[in-house]
Amino acid sequence: MGSRAQQLFVGLSLLLVLGAGATMCHATDAAAGLVPLPRSLRSGTGEFVAAERLVIYLEGDRSQLARPAALLAAGLSVGADAVPTQPLPGEIPAGALLLRLAPDRELGAEGYALTVRPEQVILSAPAEAGLQRGAQTLLQLLPVGGTTDKNLRLPCLEIRDWPRFPYRGMHLDVCRHFFPVTFIKRYLDLLALHKFNRFHWHLTEDQGWRIEIRRYPELARVASRRAETLVGHYSDQPHQFDGRPHGGYFTQEEVREVVAYAAALGITVIPEIEMPGHSLAALAAYPELSCTGGPFAPATKWGVFPDVYCAGNDEVFRFLEGVLDEVIALFPGEYIHIGGDECPKTRWEECPKCQARMEAEGLDSEHELQSWFIRRIENFLHSQGRRLIGWDEILEGGLAPDATVMSWRGVAGGIEAAQQGHDVIMTPGTHCYFDHYQAGPVGEPLAIGGMTTLRKVYGFEPVPGELTETQAKHVLGAQGNVWTEYIATPEQVEYMILPRMCALAEVLWTPRSQREWAGFQDRLGTHLRRLSALGANYSRGSFRVSVTSRYDTEYGRQELLLESEQAAPSIVYTLDGSMPGTDSPRFATPIPCADSFTLKTGLTGKGLSATGPQDVESMGPVTIVEYHHHLGVGSHIELGTAYATRYAGGGERALVDGLTGSDHYNDGRWQGYEGVDLELRFDLGEPRALRRVALHCLVDTGAWIFPPRGITLELAGEDGAFHEAACTEHTVCEDHQPREARRYSFDLAGQSARYLRLQVANTGVCPAWHRGAGNPCWVFVDEVIVE
Repeated sequence: MGSRAQQLFVGLSLLLVLGAGATMCHATDAAAGLVPLPRSLRSGTGEFVAAERLVIYLEGDRSQLARPAALLAAGLSVGADAVPTQPLPGEIPAGALLLRLAPDRELGAEGYALTVRPEQVILSAPAEAGLQRGAQTLLQLLPVGGTTDKNLRLPCLEIRDWPRFPYRGMHLDVCRHFFPVTFIKRYLDLLALHKFNRFHWHLTEDQGWRIEIRRYPELARVASRRAETLVGHYSDQPHQFDGRPHGGYFTQEEVREVVAYAAALGITVIPEIEMPGHSLAALAAYPELSCTGGPFAPATKWGVFPDVYCAGNDEVFRFLEGVLDEVIALFPGEYIHIGGDECPKTRWEECPKCQARMEAEGLDSEHELQSWFIRRIENFLHSQGRRLIGWDEILEGGLAPDATVMSWRGVAGGIEAAQQGHDVIMTPGTHCYFDHYQAGPVGEPLAIGGMTTLRKVYGFEPVPGELTETQAKHVLGAQGNVWTEYIATPEQVEYMILPRMCALAEVLWTPRSQREWAGFQDRLGTHLRRLSALGANYSRGSFRVSVTSRYDTEYGRQELLLESEQAAPSIVYTLDGSMPGTDSPRFATPIPCADSFTLKTGLTGKGLSATGPQDVESMGPVTIVEYHHHLGVGSHIELGTAYATRYAGGGERALVDGLTGSDHYNDGRWQGYEGVDLELRFDLGEPRALRRVALHCLVDTGAWIFPPRGITLELAGEDGAFHEAACTEHTVCEDHQPREARRYSFDLAGQSARYLRLQVANTGVCPAWHRGAGNPCWVFVDEVIVE
């Protein structure tokens, strides 16, 4: 490729540079930093040392070799002279790098073979995509660091590699917060480095329309700009705003530029044009497309809004087909994503046009009306040679005949679609939503909620066990999603995807039988140093030390366990409130708990620091935990009510483990109960003189977590006959309460008991003033302290 190719890959080459002179030194361990792990790798003896002027020779169809060759030339040119490419003259010259197109049925469309011998390097594949994936592996073999050695050296090895899944995707929402083309390209570079092959570009939302549609200019003029943006979390009340307009959109020339850049990296771009819901910004520009006529404005806060496209108005379909005509012309891939999620039916239920449509089409419900809407759009896409993909809500009311389903509300939607013979992409919020917290949330940037750690992502299995072998073939792969309500800058996007994206890359590329958490941890250490050299702002969450507890029945004591997601971590800690340092005690065995104390713990060692991997002895982020020793620690507990599985808080024992939750409901310590009263029963083992019993509850009414309506404490002696010892009642909140962990305490001076029973009354449903009015509200509980 000519100067255009050099320009195209300049961002990639800058991304791949590993420090000054990095391409000039020796890699000692062939697989040390490869992510994802290749399917087959055999280390050889010796090393390849390039000629003084490296040449990339080409064998095969130049049209398929040009882009992989440009990718390699750009990556290998950093810190060295330009690497030229030319056709293979005959025999492979000594000291050469050969890029070859060659048939190989086993490798498939994206597989490759890489051979490094002392005399030459050969990268071959049946197709262009395989050469692009192999080029990324070769570039990852370049060492991290620098040397004065001016020769390019690579370890001798043989790799045969191809992906487990054909669909390996990453998503980015540019509607809640807009990001420029320069960052979209950097994002694509990161995807390519990890062998992802799909970029799901979320372009329209309630808060902003981000793609130029020339037939409808008001989308750029009106729908792309909102007046202001919510400050803080949606659950924080009262809502506050920054007072600053936020907007932006991609011109069609910019879209073509991004699509071409992605294609050069072997990535297909899938645009998402939301319908029939999440369309408030579009309705602000063209209110006649709604059920009510407006007026509307692009949303300034997050959530689901009742105003959607009118399913009974034919003009809506003329508009959407006009939009899709221009979208199809810009995106050559087979899929167009139409969203289809979170579409309230309120307006349709009240709209004469929508009700008339239902009667004319013989539809029995508004869910069937949505299915009819989706099928009509699918028919249009089919007429243009494209396929429809949507979130799993498109199953409601009946799935469009050839639709592909993205299963995000768990895996149930994916299972249902696969059992019906539809293709599926797994992207459950539990494992694939990278807008969730990854550590903390104490000390982490504000996130939407949830807790998705690096290890949890690595443990994700895209193919559910409920599927037969035939049905499992419909699982095309999986995708990581990045929704940007609380992600406002490119740096924060990188922080949220890295290194979790590295874990997902291996889940999707490497055979399940070869995935091993310990091996990934080892390789991740090198890979993180590579990312640091690239200037990537990856999360240090995997450097944090997590603290869990267990009760040792043999010794009759509570113990604390410390662990990290880093490989072979050197964990230090203190119990006296002082900050740990390199000379503090190393964690080796569980810490016995005989008294109350403040635990402070972190990682120490070469390669670990608060700002990233370094070559000095230093401390990583410090975790601080208060342990409160009391009579109830380790006592036997029974729950009369089942907690919500996604808010287990560590199980029953966690309510008497001496550790209390923060003011964040998703910190892993709180136990949640939705819309039900709860009963907690404790056995202290023998009658004990009591002074006080306290229950910790979380209050966060913005997140639908209400204080208890009442708490009753009952005591019993050896005979198990309970009597009421204390009771408290509370009125239902009349307004939002501040988020806090509250302690409800009962003085019991002079009383004794072996058994305790706590009855905790749930408010039931959210009150009329609340945005969730009529829906079940939550009670969250944690430590029950018995003194």
